[in-house]
Amino acid sequence: MHADRVLLAIDEQAKWRERKTRVEEHLRQLQSRRRYLWRELELARRKIAEIEGLTEQLRGDVIGPFDVRGSGMPFVETRPMDLALLR
Repeated sequence: MHADRVLLAIDEQAKWRERKTRVEEHLRQLQSRRRYLWRELELARRKIAEIEGLTEQLRGDVIGPFDVRGSGMPFVETRPMDLALLR
């Protein structure tokens, strides 16, 4: 009877070792995935900061409402002369 219990205990030890290796492998995979996602997050944050910088530059470049007449661009009145007098 003792021999059966010894064999059962040995089988249980083997099962626990297998479970432990599976859990450790799963943990390694999760850590690898975490490192990958962390790198992706940092990349996304850098990209967002870059785009925000560009939008701030664009906002700074726009001084006010766009006015063709004050910009030095050639301006041609397109209304007929008689309607321009009715203003």
